[in-house]
Amino acid sequence: MTAPIANFSGLSSGVQWNDIVDTLIKAEEARLVTPITTRLDKRTAERDAWTKFRTMVDKLNDSARAVRVAGFGGYLATAPQSPVSGQTLFGATASSLAEPGRYRVEVLQLAETAKLGGKTVADRTAALNLSGDFAINGTSIAIDAADSLQAIRDKINTANSGATPTGVSASIINDGATGGRLVLTSATPGADRLSLTDGTGGLARELGFLDSRSKPISSTTDAIAAALGIAVYPPPASIRVGDRLITVDLSTDSIASIVSKINAAGGQASSEMEQFGDETRYRLVADGNVTADADDPNSQAVIDALGFGAGTAGAVRQVVASGALSDAGGTTVTAGTALAGLQLDGNALGLANGDAINIRGVRGDGTTVSVGIKIDPGETVQDLLDKINDATTGFGSGTRTATASLGPDGRIRLADNTGGSSRLSFSMDIVRADGTTGSMGSSSVETAGRTRQLQQGQDAVIRVDGAEFVRTTNNITDAIPNVTLSLTAAEIGTAVDLDISRDVEGASTAAKALVDAYNEVRTYFDEQRVLGAPLYGNTLFRGVVDSFTAALRTEVAENTTYSRPTLAGMVLDRNGSLTFNADTFREALNAAPQEIEALFGFTGLGGAFVTATARAGSLGSGTIPTQLQTIAESTATLRLRESDARRRLEARREALVTQFTQMEAALSRLNSQSSALSGLTASLQNSRR
Repeated sequence: MTAPIANFSGLSSGVQWNDIVDTLIKAEEARLVTPITTRLDKRTAERDAWTKFRTMVDKLNDSARAVRVAGFGGYLATAPQSPVSGQTLFGATASSLAEPGRYRVEVLQLAETAKLGGKTVADRTAALNLSGDFAINGTSIAIDAADSLQAIRDKINTANSGATPTGVSASIINDGATGGRLVLTSATPGADRLSLTDGTGGLARELGFLDSRSKPISSTTDAIAAALGIAVYPPPASIRVGDRLITVDLSTDSIASIVSKINAAGGQASSEMEQFGDETRYRLVADGNVTADADDPNSQAVIDALGFGAGTAGAVRQVVASGALSDAGGTTVTAGTALAGLQLDGNALGLANGDAINIRGVRGDGTTVSVGIKIDPGETVQDLLDKINDATTGFGSGTRTATASLGPDGRIRLADNTGGSSRLSFSMDIVRADGTTGSMGSSSVETAGRTRQLQQGQDAVIRVDGAEFVRTTNNITDAIPNVTLSLTAAEIGTAVDLDISRDVEGASTAAKALVDAYNEVRTYFDEQRVLGAPLYGNTLFRGVVDSFTAALRTEVAENTTYSRPTLAGMVLDRNGSLTFNADTFREALNAAPQEIEALFGFTGLGGAFVTATARAGSLGSGTIPTQLQTIAESTATLRLRESDARRRLEARREALVTQFTQMEAALSRLNSQSSALSGLTASLQNSRR
């Protein structure tokens, strides 16, 4: 009810006009507004009831769709762990379209992403003074002399963006406070996902991703000119291998001698055999980029003759070196230099006949080496090298050997014979004949052992019942129809049986959910049959519920055993509720799975319920949305009528207040006139006396 305009009473009349106005307005409100409000409340209750019913119908629709699908309830895919290692080789999930069966599965190889690591640079933020380009998966990456390792990383990652990304990202692994190495990683697993092509400047080799390889040569021991059949060959010239210079004479040097020169200079090289038609040929393989010496005019001709180019991402062997050794006169030692009187880095060691040199160290795999040599007259540096390389007690023994050699700078270099991360190191100590001791120093790392190919990109390989499948992912969806295999471990030679069976418990749970959803609707229907309930006597509401009950009478005539839901454990009781016998249902599903699928499928119970619930709930045409729309429109009309009635009621109040105010004013004037007449009469009477 609209609040009073003013609370006033008659000072002249003594009448409480406000109470009279309120009483009149309340009477008008009961006649004009209350009937509309009552109808609005009823509409609101009906709307809430239909909305609640719609939620139940949607739930029934979802439950019906869950049983209408082929293989409703799903299939179970189970596989035992490896009987050999006890690990899980793969997981499996089966879709609703799977077929029961048993499959023999062997995981031969997992799919892996490719990962390449470059060499370590001393300062990841400093300009590398490299210029040129290389390509990643066909996309060229241009490098300027001012680029640091971080700048190169950023350029690679920029190329891996936009409409045509390379599919390869770059990161930096820090090495110490300032150093770092670049790592390339393919975005997806599989073979051939990371292709690195060297370009101008040999930048892929300069960054340490690839080695350098010569052209195939027929012999490792023959002079290269003769082996290549070069009639006119360049004169001796220096070439640059990484940051080291060596001199090469093609008329006398063989692959083996060049390898020795590179290794003796602190670089890393080897020869590799390969088949060349029906012949065996060899390539000289060097770590890093092999380039011409700008100060030697004959250098490029030697490079061209050897045919050096970008190689592969093989492992790098660790090389450690001693200090520089010289004889008593300060001349750099050779293999024939006597051990007595040696100097180290220009300092006399005081070695004499009768003293001993003990060599201690660690192989690449961490195993220790301890060997020694007593200095007798005539013992030379070569004898020391032989002792270090001894195949019984020295670094030449064990499962991971290393080889020591003497460089032209007088340093003993020990090279791991296995590429990759290495713990290789050695030191040489002196024990003199008089019992005093001294040191020949510890080795320092000249070339750190590392694996360029940190992770090999490869495809997944499995066998299913003898058929082999090669895929770029570990989630294989097409080896067994409608089954996804998620590979977790490879174990060649171990095959396990994958069993695909119907999920009887899952199907029973889905059928029970349909029963529960129907019973929820039925219980709500009974609640609305009570006098005064929002949907009491609503024929449309009854019609919807009756359509659900009719769906329960669906028969599948093609089924010979389970043609009606009652035969599969679904029975209506005397109160109209649906009961479910899980044991009867499971027995029926195990006995005749195809018939149960048909009974609950598109032409059976599931299809009938989906049709009935869709007819009731479809937007625009369904009974429930139509009723809610009708209620919404009716409510909007009633609210307009209510608003109009209240405006008229307020206008009536204002009119009454004005009317009674005017009446009070008139009475006030009459009272004033009466008082004036009374005073005049009294004055006249007094004057006559």
